[in-house]
Amino acid sequence: MGQSVLIKKCKWIITQDKERKILKNKSIYIENGLITEISEKISVEADYIINGENKICIPGLINLHTHSPMSLLRGYADDMPLMEWLEKKIWPIERKLTPKLCYLGALLSCLEMIRTGTTFFVDMYWHPLEIAKAANQVGLKALIMIGVLDNFNSDLREKSLKEIRHFLSAIKQYYPNIRGGIGTHAPYTCSPELLLSCKELALKENIPIQIHLAETRREQVEFEKKYGRREVEYLASMGFLSRDVKLMAVHCVWLSKNEISLLREYDVSVVHCPISNMKLAVGGVMPLIEMLRAGIKVGLGTDGPASNNSLDMFQTMKFCALIHKHHRWDPTVANAQLVLDFATINGARILGFNNVLGQICEGGSADIVLLNANSINLQPVHSSSTIISHLVYSACGYNVSDVIVNGRPLLLNGSFTNVNADNIINYISHELEKLFT
Repeated sequence: MGQSVLIKKCKWIITQDKERKILKNKSIYIENGLITEISEKISVEADYIINGENKICIPGLINLHTHSPMSLLRGYADDMPLMEWLEKKIWPIERKLTPKLCYLGALLSCLEMIRTGTTFFVDMYWHPLEIAKAANQVGLKALIMIGVLDNFNSDLREKSLKEIRHFLSAIKQYYPNIRGGIGTHAPYTCSPELLLSCKELALKENIPIQIHLAETRREQVEFEKKYGRREVEYLASMGFLSRDVKLMAVHCVWLSKNEISLLREYDVSVVHCPISNMKLAVGGVMPLIEMLRAGIKVGLGTDGPASNNSLDMFQTMKFCALIHKHHRWDPTVANAQLVLDFATINGARILGFNNVLGQICEGGSADIVLLNANSINLQPVHSSSTIISHLVYSACGYNVSDVIVNGRPLLLNGSFTNVNADNIINYISHELEKLFT
């Protein structure tokens, strides 16, 4: 039998169901990883009882894109142009990252995500089994993408394909809470042969692909010079885009109207990383309104801890809302409810977990986050709609008090239940001395 949890008399429950109902003073009973009852009075015993009288209950947030081991590089290379940042600082230090260091970096990121209310994350990086090991250790749900590129080198391509096959077999030990996918780095680092081989593997294994796409204007200019077409057009022409493969395109800042139409035609989902885009000064703003009008599914990601430098999805929600209002000269754009949808139910839809993740409902997965409703920055509350506004514009991850994933409490009253964070931080600090010397 799994653990049981009773959240008693929760002050506010943000269900994120189809009607976006907000419940008040209801209790939630969780058993065997599922929400089994939501009602005013629940008279049962439970392994864990949480007093919800001064809590805001929301679905666990879904971070659709990060590079979790890069927490080790947080603050290491800031205030630099993207390609200079990559070529002079990030790529050289990444060559020194061992599997053990990737595990420790992922572990640190997992702790940060739990502490700030994320219950499911999508990762793309090297040594992905170490990332899966860290996520499994702390109890988070994850989609782990093995990062691949070949720089148009056939030897590296064959090596990458061999590593993908090994990873997809090995990751199954963590199923179902942790699953595997393929992270094709970008069109400018992956040959057509590698991209099409990854597509074939994804079709065969029924797994998703994620790719960085149209992050900078420079990418698009170089593609038009080299191939006579823009990146999305290039991927469509070679046959990489397909409605049969679940593809998540990350960034998508510099897109034409035709490229947006192609993304919709091939049912490509988009992961918006507004903070990373602004910090790296990519020079544009993702065409959110045009994407939504086209019917493209949009979710949110933090990007990695070296280019954000935070994994706090509350920050990402706020920046998402503000950048589009500012860019469009329209305060009605990207309203609070829409942005909250991006971080919850839209993330679930993109991952293929409709009606299971991203909402609080009977029969749904018990991935729940509680915030302290008495936090000074969440006051005052004028009405139930104020709560939605506060979650996007006022809250920060450190208002989170409790986190439950798959019915298992990972954070209670701000304290981790199954790991010693201080010991982990001290150990990482010791290991990093070797990396940067």
